[in-house]
Amino acid sequence: MRDYHQLVLWQRATTDAVQVYEFTAQLPEAERYNLTAQLRRAATSVPVNIAEGPGCSTDAEFARFVGYAYRSLKEVITGLELCQRLYRSLPAPPVTTLINEATRSREWRTA
Repeated sequence: MRDYHQLVLWQRATTDAVQVYEFTAQLPEAERYNLTAQLRRAATSVPVNIAEGPGCSTDAEFARFVGYAYRSLKEVITGLELCQRLYRSLPAPPVTTLINEATRSREWRTA
């Protein structure tokens, strides 16, 4: 069994999830039960699935959980892109930085 705390992918996903939480705190109150909740669930799902993977007994099972995390990450990217379009008054750098971080795929291929 691998220690997921040692996985760079998990470490980055955890940091990214915290940043998504911080960003979504800036969204309008009207988004509390929509974009905010959806982004937070998806962002949380990424490191949670990465952490669950090392508990599997085979590499194929581990890869399945990394796949779940990757799909959740794509959900986060889409939610952030929606925020860019819907709320142009929000500061651009946090959204752009999060999207750029999330779209880095090199680590996903080598996990």
